[in-house]
Amino acid sequence: MKNRSSVFLVAVLVALIVFGMGNLVNAAPKAEELKIWSAWPEKADPSTPGLQLLISMINEKGKAVNLKARYVGGPEVFNPFEGAASLQKGVVDIEYTAGAYTTGVVPESDAIKLMKAKPWDDRKSGAFALMNKWFEEKGLEFLARASTGQGFQGYLTKNVTKPDLKGLTMRVVPIYVPLIKALGATGVNTAGGEVYTALERGTVDGFWWGGREIRTWGWQEVCKYIWGPPFWTVDVYVMMSKKKWDSLDPAQRDVLTKAMMEYEHMTYDAQIKGQADITKDLLAKGMKEIKFSPADEKWYINMAYTEGWKAALQKSPRVKELQALEK
Repeated sequence: MKNRSSVFLVAVLVALIVFGMGNLVNAAPKAEELKIWSAWPEKADPSTPGLQLLISMINEKGKAVNLKARYVGGPEVFNPFEGAASLQKGVVDIEYTAGAYTTGVVPESDAIKLMKAKPWDDRKSGAFALMNKWFEEKGLEFLARASTGQGFQGYLTKNVTKPDLKGLTMRVVPIYVPLIKALGATGVNTAGGEVYTALERGTVDGFWWGGREIRTWGWQEVCKYIWGPPFWTVDVYVMMSKKKWDSLDPAQRDVLTKAMMEYEHMTYDAQIKGQADITKDLLAKGMKEIKFSPADEKWYINMAYTEGWKAALQKSPRVKELQALEK
């Protein structure tokens, strides 16, 4: 009897150990490596520290659930305007990009720059979920806004103290076109790599740029003035292939969601400080800051949002739902 009891006990213990090991194996999600692409060269991130922080946070937070990220390149891999289609085809898994590059697939993404509320407030109000709904319709997942500590800034080669650009020529890309008519300027569509030469030759008298980091391209050497207050919010964000998102283990999706919520706070804080530091350096390098009167500043910012929403509504009347949540 003792022998039988001992054998039975050993068998039970072995079964428990095997069962426990099986549960441990089942509890560990399958290892996943997410391929990350950026719409900008790695060293020309318009929303520092957005790209590097994105990669490092996924790798750090993802350790517990077998999730990691690998940077696969920027615009040298494919054109930024091909980003959404590349996600849909599964060429890459996550993209660090901007609304301006995505409007051809998700027209509503044009309104990301007009979202005034902080990302964490958008998650509470339903604005984030609404934007994600529009992305999901196109096989994409809207993960996080990456540049809410920055606005769009004007720069001029001439000393213009009011929001009036009559007789001047501004370098533009499509998102700035709505501002041109209201300010009385002429717009010239010029690639970012040609801005320095255009300013140097006088082909353009100024430009708008997301944030104040213009030192990467040396534009402070040929442009004298930081013009007026910043407006809108730089629309750099993180999106993912919905197919890839759905294929992840629930634990991996949970970790990624929480990491992106933390990411939004961290990028905001870093960029607020960064903008102040950059401005201080630009002024030390000889640039001057033109500040409007309170009345002119109010008019300028109101005009930018009014014209911005008009343009966004023309692309998709549905953004009226978002506009209501952002007031």
